[in-house]
Amino acid sequence: MEGVEGLYKKFGVLADAKDKAGEYEEEYLSILSTISNGSDAEKRLCASFIPRFFKSFPNHQEAAFNAQLDLCEEEEAVIRREAIKGLPDLCKADPKLVSRMSSVLSQLLPIECHLDQTIVKHCLVQLLKQDTNAAVAGIVNQIVSGDESVGVPARNFFLERLADSDKYIPALQSDEKLKIFIIDQLDHMSRGGTYEEFVELMQVAGGIDRRKTVKSLTKLLQMDLPFDPANTEQLERFAMILPSVLKHHTKTNNTSAILKYFGSLLPVFTQIQSEEHKIMLLQGLAETVQSSITEEDAALCLDGIYSLLLTYLPENAPTDDEIEDPPSLNFSALECLLYALNRAASQVPAFLKEESRMTEITPKLNFVLRCCTCFAKRLKGSSIGEDTPDKVKLKTKAYKTCNNTKELARGLISTPLSYKSDTNFSWKVDLTNVTNRLFSPLVSDTTSKRAPKPPVSPSTKRRRPSDSTSQRRAQQVYAPPQGRYSGNISGANGKEEGKRERKRY
Repeated sequence: MEGVEGLYKKFGVLADAKDKAGEYEEEYLSILSTISNGSDAEKRLCASFIPRFFKSFPNHQEAAFNAQLDLCEEEEAVIRREAIKGLPDLCKADPKLVSRMSSVLSQLLPIECHLDQTIVKHCLVQLLKQDTNAAVAGIVNQIVSGDESVGVPARNFFLERLADSDKYIPALQSDEKLKIFIIDQLDHMSRGGTYEEFVELMQVAGGIDRRKTVKSLTKLLQMDLPFDPANTEQLERFAMILPSVLKHHTKTNNTSAILKYFGSLLPVFTQIQSEEHKIMLLQGLAETVQSSITEEDAALCLDGIYSLLLTYLPENAPTDDEIEDPPSLNFSALECLLYALNRAASQVPAFLKEESRMTEITPKLNFVLRCCTCFAKRLKGSSIGEDTPDKVKLKTKAYKTCNNTKELARGLISTPLSYKSDTNFSWKVDLTNVTNRLFSPLVSDTTSKRAPKPPVSPSTKRRRPSDSTSQRRAQQVYAPPQGRYSGNISGANGKEEGKRERKRY
């Protein structure tokens, strides 16, 4: 072995040859062979010499590439860091290596040493600036196909750089094709993650180009594929992505494409087996029409909304004023469909004024109103005694759903018709701070004896309207049902729903 001095001589020969360095193949191969049995000092020199003349020896690039990677795994930190720093130089010599190299560097992100991590991230940024598409493809490949120890650090690195794209990926601000490519990669990443991770991806996607956010995110709904009621993955994906799409909705981005998709979905809606999926989709429909709807949009789905609503209404509605034993009604579904009908029919007023429809639906909605009243009474009766916090929240959720259903139905049978558009959805209300004391307005007057009222002095006989109004508002705290009600409540529909499991799709 010639040692360090011999390596410098070979380096001198190659450097002096300049563009003709490729003619000195023996010297370059000697440098490569030193890695297997050389000293630490020799290996450190090899880590800088290999990238320097990489371009001059295309027939030995694969061997040189692997030799440089071997040096990246050295225990000696100085050698390892020098080798990692040289990896982007290999890509400058051969740009086709960018995707492969970014994948390799992504695998080095879990390295424990903070300084090594910093060097790896700096090298990845260099590749992102050299060829963003290829570098992103390599990183995403590790996020999707790599194990969790590699995928999580790679995902965090990628999202952090996207969030500060002005600094790390400047081309993203002006390159429209690159924006589309990044959105596609985020879509690819979302298919292997949880719903919470997907929401984070959507927030990043929304920051890429806010003017085109809805258009880009709508693409992820995959509405170009035929709707299959038996495809659980397709159902979950659409229902989970839709809220993120609507969150970024603006006046310049309408939701016609989504409503058109609902128009094709509603006729086969009853073929969906899962009640949970049905409610998720109906809530998505309600939120979509709340976001925006035009006369043209309403025409796309109005018939489907009306027909589906009829399936949730009693076929033969009794006309008795009092209902002792009301049938089981799905108030969660009715709230969604009645709101959707309110919003859609308000754009096409003639739809519900047609005599045949009014004759068909009016007695059914009248019956729903009476059922809501009966259910509310039973709910009050079930409030006797001490309830657990979970039961209090469930009852508050049920009451809010029932109340919304009642108000939405009343508007559709009033004279003249009164369309509701400002409904506060029951599944959107925060249940965090609901307590027994806040639930007290639902408790029956007979549940406890009230203490006698204290004498009222002349100075307190009159109160300002604003005081009493604020007190009433403080008591009215409701919260959203995220499914159907518990069977523990008399007259309720369905079973109590626990925490939703993290879905993967």
